[in-house]
Amino acid sequence: MNLKLKSAVGKEQGRRHLVNLLALDFATTGVKAVRLKKNKDHIALAAADVLPPCGMNAEERPVLPKPLAAYYAALCATIDNVMLRVFTQSLSEEESIEAVVRENLSVATDFRVGGRVLSRAKGKRDSTLLGIALPEKTVRHYLDLFDTGAPAPHSLEVSGLAAFSAFLFNCGAQTENQTICLIETGARHTYVAFLHRNQLQLVNRFDVGGDSLLRQGQVTLGVDADMAGTILSGGSVDVSLPIRQVLSPFTKQLSIYREFVERQNKSMLSAVYISGGLSTSSYWQTAIKEVLGFIPQVWNPFEKIEIPPDTYPENLIGQESRFAAAVGAALAGMEAV
Repeated sequence: MNLKLKSAVGKEQGRRHLVNLLALDFATTGVKAVRLKKNKDHIALAAADVLPPCGMNAEERPVLPKPLAAYYAALCATIDNVMLRVFTQSLSEEESIEAVVRENLSVATDFRVGGRVLSRAKGKRDSTLLGIALPEKTVRHYLDLFDTGAPAPHSLEVSGLAAFSAFLFNCGAQTENQTICLIETGARHTYVAFLHRNQLQLVNRFDVGGDSLLRQGQVTLGVDADMAGTILSGGSVDVSLPIRQVLSPFTKQLSIYREFVERQNKSMLSAVYISGGLSTSSYWQTAIKEVLGFIPQVWNPFEKIEIPPDTYPENLIGQESRFAAAVGAALAGMEAV
């Protein structure tokens, strides 16, 4: 299932060039870059890197090393003020998806909206849709960074949804008969999706991430940010209790979501998968296991992608999960998911 909302937030261009596509994930800690090449029946990695951060205050696009050169770029970003929801509604063939989404999300005209029909019912029965709304100002900022020269912007989407697309490409075959939870963690936000037989049932974004844990560590221990980061990553001081308190609103919602999805589909949760920069954090792993009963499995977004020698940086080995969103954006641009 493709969660990419290309018609809503980006301008599709250059289909003939989509055998070679650069994806840039504008995250808080840096720009995750992945260039993929499509060769007949398989997809291969051409280059990968983590570039310096380039956020809403940036006036110029990231400087791209030669291995990342491409005609077009599929963009995804950590975006504030995102609204997204799975909802059901009676839907005719002639009805405007954009109008339906705007009405259901109740957003103003300064938001760009789009949607995807997840399942279409006939007659008066309700169809299921995924709706999303992004601030127009934010959309224009990222597209304007690439308004001249190569790469030209092929599309723009939300990083959390892009990561879930990558999961389905790499792991969808093994979860097609299961009910699962997907979690994409970041510095500022965390995205959660529940899927039943690879069909999206529920998705949400939470304003909790690595920065929240870092701030709590500073307050609890009375140390600066660097020291708090060292302690949180090394586990030399037990701060599990205050961290659990920070994550409590998030984990409570996870429990509610699980119960809703299991009842809705008459199926028990089978597994939890996690990606992103905090995917290996023991604090996150423990908090999620306590509420969902499963240790989250860190998955590799390059699992089904050919990796020729010397294309993946040695210094990033073990951090493949950080590229989930970038890989998903590239795959969606190539129509592989």
